[in-house]
Amino acid sequence: MEVKFKTKIDRFGRVVIPKKIRNDFGLSVNSEVEIETTVDNNIIIRSKQAKPFVLDKDGVLVVCSEPTESFENFLQKDRNDRIEKTLKEF
Repeated sequence: MEVKFKTKIDRFGRVVIPKKIRNDFGLSVNSEVEIETTVDNNIIIRSKQAKPFVLDKDGVLVVCSEPTESFENFLQKDRNDRIEKTLKEF
């Protein structure tokens, strides 16, 4: 889901990232971001979080980190584990 906020550049050239976005991405003082310009005149700001962090999204804890394996492998292992557990119950 795309979220849009309006903000202004202050007299020192700084842009304030709205609190909701900072919280959603685990950004705090001294967090690193990467700024990129595109050929179609867009500015892209990316979070450069090095460490995993946990967010509270509407009461659900979400861990944000680099994956340790492919999503397909994870799903297949999870399915196999659930099938095995279900079969043991019978």
